[in-house]
Amino acid sequence: MSNIGVLAIRGLAGGTVVVLFSVVGELLRPKSFAGIFAAAPSVALASLLVTTALRGETAVRASALGMIAGAIALVAACVIGIDAVKRFRALRGSAASILAWLVVAAGLYGAVLR
Repeated sequence: MSNIGVLAIRGLAGGTVVVLFSVVGELLRPKSFAGIFAAAPSVALASLLVTTALRGETAVRASALGMIAGAIALVAACVIGIDAVKRFRALRGSAASILAWLVVAAGLYGAVLR
């Protein structure tokens, strides 16, 4: 299958799953909790489904591990960002948060994913 075909399938699958997750999010209370279901989980699931269909289980395992590593790095960035923005204001605090994400993500890549 061509790259354009794969991209079209991923876009269609991702859009469909985003809509389904958004419907679930609309049914949940409180609305602030509903945002969890809006984007990232649905796109990740759609991507894994398309990867399974096109490349098999080995590729899905690698993709899932990458998603887990990225999520761990994101948690670290958020934890550091909360305090860094309070101490250093928005620009420097955000830069510290991004730096934390890069360090954790690179460390996990080097230690686990490579």
